[in-house]
This record gives sequence, C-alpha cells and structure tokens, in this order.
Amino acid sequence: MLKSVTIGDRKLYVYPTLKGLSKEGEEVEDIYSLTKPDVLCVSLSDRELAEVMFAIRDADGYEPPADYTPESDSLKRILDGRNEEGDGDGGDKEEEGDRDDEEEGETGGGLPDEIEVPAGIVSREMVDEALDETFAPDLMAADSAAKSDQIFISDSDMAYSKKLATFGDVELPPPAFVESVRLADQDMVPIVDIDLSDDEYTLIFIDHVTYWQLVSQSRKIKGMRKRLKASTPEEMAKQWDARIRTIKGFEFLESERERKMAAGLLAQLDKHSTVLAIIDLVRVEGTLKELENLLKK
Repeated sequence: MLKSVTIGDRKLYVYPTLKGLSKEGEEVEDIYSLTKPDVLCVSLSDRELAEVMFAIRDADGYEPPADYTPESDSLKRILDGRNEEGDGDGGDKEEEGDRDDEEEGETGGGLPDEIEVPAGIVSREMVDEALDETFAPDLMAADSAAKSDQIFISDSDMAYSKKLATFGDVELPPPAFVESVRLADQDMVPIVDIDLSDDEYTLIFIDHVTYWQLVSQSRKIKGMRKRLKASTPEEMAKQWDARIRTIKGFEFLESERERKMAAGLLAQLDKHSTVLAIIDLVRVEGTLKELENLLKK
C-alpha cells in the first residue's frame, strides 16, 4: 500500500516493494502516473541501479547517461566491461572455422545421434522431445555469469525469491524497480540510488558480521525454505526479515541501510517538492522512523 508523508510543502510517496512479484510492475506504473514525481528514489545500491538500467537497455535499447559516474569500484568495472564490448578489430569478424561449422549445421551434417551431458549419454530424439515440451517457470532470473556479469543475485536473494514465488510470478531484477526506472527515464526525471553502495555495505559487513553469524544466517535461510509459514507475501517477507535480524551483525547492517536511505530521502526533499520512493517493504517502517528523527534535529 502506498504511503504518503507531508513535510511542509513537500510530499513524499513511498511504495513498499516485495522485490520480485511481477504484478508490482503494473502497480508502480499506476502509482507513478498518479504521483507525478520530480525525482525517483530507489532502495538500491549504485551497482544494483546500473543492473536495472542494463536490464532495461537490453530489453528496450536504453543507454545509461554518458556522465554517470558510480561510487563503487565494482560498478566501474562493470561499466568498463560493457563499454568495451564489441571493441577491437576482431570483435564482429567471423572466424572461418566457425562459418564452416554453421554451414555444416545448416545442412544437417555432422550432428551426432547421441549427446553427452553431465547426467550421461542421451539420444538426440530425447533432446528434441524435451525441447518441444511446454516450459512455464515460476521464477525468472538472469544468469549472474551472463553479459559481462551485469546482474548479480546472491544465494540469499535467490532463496527469498523462490519462497516469494509461492505467492505469484516472480522476476529478477524486481519489476517494481525496472518499471519505475523506465518511466522516470522516459520523463527525464532524476533517479537516485539511496541505499548503501557496494563499498559501504562491504565495510559494514566486514566490521560487524562474524563468520559464525554468517553460518547462522545460512542455517536460518535453509530452515525458512521449508518451515516458514505465511498466508500472504507481505507476512512472508516480514517473517523472513525478522528471523534474519535476530542475528546481531545483520540487525546492525539493516539499521545502517535504513539510516542511509532516510538521509538520502531528506536530501531529495530539500531539492524537490514531490518524491517517489520505491523501498523494500521490510525497510519502509525503519526508514521513515529514521527520517522523522532527522527532521527533529
């Protein structure tokens, strides 16, 4: 449900996202049209925002702004890698050996009757039958090793997404972020990543999350895959978050995210009259409390 906060003559609208449900894309589209924001804030790091932009670019031909300068070194490497794709004299040239292979494949020559796969030897007929079967996944995600590693999905995010998929179709990157960024870009509305950058997250993680806390998190996630009971996706997300935050290091990490996002929202409210923020549902309450504390100072 959309939340609104009035601060003087400024208006803040917050959409709590479950980070993955396909239906959220349409909801965000309606909310964007209703609120007509001057700026869009998203609970993403600089790298994650770039990943969303790359996903849109790959689908719609979107290009990130030429003057976009990321904070983290990891994102700089991603951008450098994408900019270098296709460069060089041999980038688009076709090797003669490859051409021969294609020609041979088109005529049907050289195709084996049996194919070796990790599970063993299967016949070509079995492969053809498998390819003809209807494929209807309940979770769509991009391979983290595809297209110059432009999308990274952690094991914990993947486990959460699979659990979320029991309540509806799920896509990654989350449609709420993809659609809001696409709409803002079309309207030339500024898009601001207000979450911790990769570098900030890493430093906090190293300083406050111990090895045994990481093991504890892994065990909790493994248990929640089977034993977490919830009747709604919102209830599931809150239960998931509450159990992870019983671990001291992760509690501190998530609190730091809320403080950073609150500061980011305040900075944008100082410059814009209407702010639309797409924030993780489980971080909304804490972020708004931190924003309230900042406004009191």
